[in-house]
Amino acid sequence: MTNLLLAKEALRSNTTMRNALINAIVSFEKDAGYPHVNVRDQISGPICDELFSGEKFEKRLSSGLVIRFEYNSKIAREFLLSNPAEPDHVWEPMTTRLLNHFAKGAQNVIIAGAYFGDQAILIADNIRNTGICHTFEPNKRNSALIQENARRNVLTNIVINNLALWNKSNERLVFEGEDALASTVTAPQELRGDALHTITIDDYASQAKIDRLDVLMIDVEGNEIKVLQGAERILRRDKPIVVFETHSLYNDWSNGLEGSDSVKLMYELGYTLFAIRDFHQNIESASLQIELLPLNRTYCDTPPHHGFNLLAVPNQDYVSNSMFCIVYDLSPKLILHKQDERFLPSKMQSARP
Repeated sequence: MTNLLLAKEALRSNTTMRNALINAIVSFEKDAGYPHVNVRDQISGPICDELFSGEKFEKRLSSGLVIRFEYNSKIAREFLLSNPAEPDHVWEPMTTRLLNHFAKGAQNVIIAGAYFGDQAILIADNIRNTGICHTFEPNKRNSALIQENARRNVLTNIVINNLALWNKSNERLVFEGEDALASTVTAPQELRGDALHTITIDDYASQAKIDRLDVLMIDVEGNEIKVLQGAERILRRDKPIVVFETHSLYNDWSNGLEGSDSVKLMYELGYTLFAIRDFHQNIESASLQIELLPLNRTYCDTPPHHGFNLLAVPNQDYVSNSMFCIVYDLSPKLILHKQDERFLPSKMQSARP
């Protein structure tokens, strides 16, 4: 057994040692100037990837919610190394705040691509007295984690669907890619026996007798347009708040964000759209306004191969309050170690430490 395997085995069998190491890594990052210095991607992150890949962890949020997850993605890494140790979110703090703002008092929320419940558990807790959070996660290992997290937090208002949302029901798909970055594609004939089954949101809403959909979040690694196409009836009927990812690997931005298929569909349905400025780190940001970019004034040339979330609202009045701020010609990616102020929150520009 190699020294690395021995170290991993020692950490697996001794949680006290493992927690001490994680705390030491977080302390090292802080002393090195993180997040204003990119020490995580260059040093501490790769170390954690080597030591913790595939391991199960449990963290408590500041709200008291307990989240169990597997270390298999950047989402898991950022959550594990969060500072403070009990953060107020798991991933994408601005999107988390926005979703919970619009979900307050909701009767029905749908999350497509729910992963281990990084957004779903918080939303279900938010609406535990008013509504239901319907999750769709075709990966059985992740669905099991959602179920475990719902049980640990006594959330009886989560419906877990081990199905893939699509633009046709009863299709068969297979995964392409790994874990949080896995997308779904039509299954070749030889794999159809082990394939995932699909359903449209319109068909699901009819079967589940959803009278009104309030919020829809979609993060399905390039298949957002398929999910939206399968939800056209509900989108026209209920005009829910919609948050969905756009990514340069899957969407054509050559004619601007407004030219991508998913955006054009939402425009046809009468929505107003913005890019959400967000951290892809676990950064405490409750004191900052949620900054939104009009799509024709969004700077998205760099970094390469990147994605971010879009917000679609029935009209601009939904974001005309002090929680939100409309900004222009900035990047939707908030990156504190960048020298270019287009990547910084407006409040922090010209005030770099």
